[in-house]
Amino acid sequence: MGQIPRETIERIIDETDIVEVVGSYFPLKRAGSRFVALCPFHNEKSPSFGVNPQRQIFHCFGCGEGGDVITFIRKYENISFTDAVKRLADRAGIPIIEQAFDAKEEAGRRERRELQTLMSKATDWYHRMLLRSQLAQPAREYLKGRGFNIEVAKRWQFGYAPEDSNLLVQWARENGYSVKQLVDCGLCQWRDENNPNRGAYARFRHRLMFPVANDFGNVIAFSGRVLHPDQKGGKYVNSPETSLFNKSKTVFGLDKSKRAIVRENRVVVVEGQIDMISVFEAGIENVVGQLGTALTDQHARLLKRQVGDAGEAVLCFDSDQAGYGATVKGFRVLAAEGVLVRVASLPPGEDPDSFIAKNGAEAYRDLIKEAPEFFDFLIDRHGSTRNLDSLRDRLAFVRELSENIALVKDKMLQDSLINRVTTRLGVGESDVRQLVAEARAATLRTERSQQRREAALARRENQPSNGGNAPAPRPNSSPPSPQASGPTRQGQSLEQTLSNRTLRLVCQLLVNDSTARAHLTQSPPPDFLRDLPGTELLARLWQADLDPDSNASVAAFTANLSPPEQTAVARLRGEPLPPVEPGFADDCLRSLRRQALQNRIRGIKARLKDPKLSPDRVAALSQELLDLTRQLNDIPPLAQ
Repeated sequence: MGQIPRETIERIIDETDIVEVVGSYFPLKRAGSRFVALCPFHNEKSPSFGVNPQRQIFHCFGCGEGGDVITFIRKYENISFTDAVKRLADRAGIPIIEQAFDAKEEAGRRERRELQTLMSKATDWYHRMLLRSQLAQPAREYLKGRGFNIEVAKRWQFGYAPEDSNLLVQWARENGYSVKQLVDCGLCQWRDENNPNRGAYARFRHRLMFPVANDFGNVIAFSGRVLHPDQKGGKYVNSPETSLFNKSKTVFGLDKSKRAIVRENRVVVVEGQIDMISVFEAGIENVVGQLGTALTDQHARLLKRQVGDAGEAVLCFDSDQAGYGATVKGFRVLAAEGVLVRVASLPPGEDPDSFIAKNGAEAYRDLIKEAPEFFDFLIDRHGSTRNLDSLRDRLAFVRELSENIALVKDKMLQDSLINRVTTRLGVGESDVRQLVAEARAATLRTERSQQRREAALARRENQPSNGGNAPAPRPNSSPPSPQASGPTRQGQSLEQTLSNRTLRLVCQLLVNDSTARAHLTQSPPPDFLRDLPGTELLARLWQADLDPDSNASVAAFTANLSPPEQTAVARLRGEPLPPVEPGFADDCLRSLRRQALQNRIRGIKARLKDPKLSPDRVAALSQELLDLTRQLNDIPPLAQ
């Protein structure tokens, strides 16, 4: 039976806005950070149906229906999973190729998990080298000169890559990893791509190492900085793209800053790792850094999900021409995603790190707060460098501005920008509107042309290679669902999970909090969960391959669940978490373990009342009861 690849489902969800989809069926009304309406799945007089744009889910507090955008289409249109996915794929312009289970693909997933573990262990090894090895003295001196103490180095897991490649290779072999795996994750490079037998060398040598994590904290790449001005190679060397690392989808530090970004509805974007860390350590935590490349469309979508619909980005790059070019490019991709862009201008020759060192964190915070909107920045900059006395010069400048205004999708904001340009530059409003319309039409022509080229390429790639005899994908085929244990038992399990407060909290952590999830899933689900009713959903969430910070990842996982489980996960995603303090997850597990032991103790006490038990059986159960009671008493108290 055909199956839509998980990667395709994630891409479809990633490029689909649930607010736009639901809003195309019936009107939605904004209510704070959510959108509400009368529920289409049951009769009601006051709206209890809500859409969460941050989580990209819907939920009705009246009838309990909920899920992601695929679930909404399935339920609203009463169609199959595959048909719903295809309909959204058509809307997003994404081709679908259904495929059967592929053992090679599963092996690839297993290989990526092994590489992820290797990157984590390599991070620890580089970090220990920095802290303990005499070879790393230049790296420690560099950090000291930049004002980074040992606590900062530990928080960010700075490391040191030694000059001698053999040290890395030897460490890897001692830990069961091959040279090929070092190459596959970007830590080494073949001496001869066409002849691996010639061996490999370490990509990073005598460099200060900055781990690059994905947005839920797993190290997927490194950036290495030179420690001597005469070193070969660039000032920074980044990992190549691998099965773990895509530089067009990764920004530095998001795993640490995303909560502050969501809280502030604002993200500060700086050029690199040192700047990002300096700003973060100065107390401005809603900051990310670029990784040696300009902002891409994928970066913009990633940041848009963090700041929300009313959010904004403050670009703070160097004041030279390269920094100006990066600012303009950054605006163009962010504005296309509906993000308001401001620009914080630094004095000539300064970067955020040096500015904070000279002027202090508060001065930098004020610089961010007072950052003008992008168009005011452009007008101020060009007003001081161009002769705008003549109407011809002003219209030429307005033509440049119009290309950028055309990228702004919000009509009210676009009108405000047009009025601002006409007022500040003294040109006719009709002229500006005409230029904006022309720029918009040119942009649409370019987009349509690109879409036609991509569609033609997709058609060529999808042509069967066996003379047209390849079997057609079977319609209405959905990914296989996990085997259920019967509707009654499944419904009871979900009810018990959602009614047991502690079970519910752990499930919420697993689907909402990436830090807590990473901590919990370091080990398999505890054995004591088997002694608790209603833990089936918790175990499934524990073992799932999902990223709580990626709506697409969670949706792709829930697509394989039963409808009641999908609704349960939607409720868990939609409800706010209590404050998650250090030790909170461990406290929850201790509470569940206590409940499990109490259940077993009650069961044994009930069995001991059976008068038909033999003396040996009574003695065995009494000893087991004594052991369980001792275990219960040994459970440490909850963290205060």
